[in-house]
Amino acid sequence: MQLALQTMRGYTESVALARWAETSGVVAFSAADHYLVSPGRPEALDQLTILAAVATATERIELATLVSPVTFRHPAVMLKTAVTIDEISGGRFALGVGTGWMAEEHERFGFDFPPVGERFDRLAEALAYLRAALDDNEEGFTGDYYRLAPGPSPQPRGSTVRLIVGGTGPKRTPTLAGTFADEYNLSASPVPVTERIERARRAAVEAGRDPDALRISMAFPIVVGADQAELDDRVEAVADRRGTSVEEIRSRWDELGIPIGTTDEYLTRLASLHDLGIQRVYFQVAFDPLEDVSHSISLLT
Repeated sequence: MQLALQTMRGYTESVALARWAETSGVVAFSAADHYLVSPGRPEALDQLTILAAVATATERIELATLVSPVTFRHPAVMLKTAVTIDEISGGRFALGVGTGWMAEEHERFGFDFPPVGERFDRLAEALAYLRAALDDNEEGFTGDYYRLAPGPSPQPRGSTVRLIVGGTGPKRTPTLAGTFADEYNLSASPVPVTERIERARRAAVEAGRDPDALRISMAFPIVVGADQAELDDRVEAVADRRGTSVEEIRSRWDELGIPIGTTDEYLTRLASLHDLGIQRVYFQVAFDPLEDVSHSISLLT
């Protein structure tokens, strides 16, 4: 099982975390692309700009967005930014794309927030646009929302920019991932993991792609303790940072399939996820101090 991080921090913290991760067996550093850190918290910086800075401060670790919403980034902007970060990083960047979900950030900053059906239609077109641009672009792309003329597009200096599709959707998200993406990132959900993976692999086959080439990953917070006492402290700290109760954390996360446990219990849960087809886990550590992240990862490696 590959271990990776998903975060959303400022420049100094991001560089420190990415440099630590690169020397600690963590394979990828990803950023959640939002205009708000979370509902009610407007202090978010532009995470694609942060990733470009992180690229100059690291050498080996993979970089990615998980994910960039189509509601406030046109696919042409995504393409140009992705190719630029890929060049800066020496071919280490992957572009994650999703529908967008946080209504408050759209309302606050004046972005349209269409109904979910239209957002998925836009996502499908954005992915087709990006796939055409990153491949030969001999035919271009024409849709209801986006249009790309045939001909040269910005290209990475290396082989390509990998595309990631991520989200909780049980049907269209895995279908779009299998059809267009190089990686399918599942968010925690009551919908069984196996059901969503199978739908993605089936879509890959129907699109004439190799289903085994589709990386399957998952993203969720990390709560692990060396023993039960430390675990209880960790759960309490997480509940406090999120403004909720220990009981809510334990019950809700169990419903979503998010592991909580001592080291042995947690490793067993990770092994079970790997057996289901999850190849990489992105630990969501946006609110966790670096020392907590370091300690938690050390318990698992």
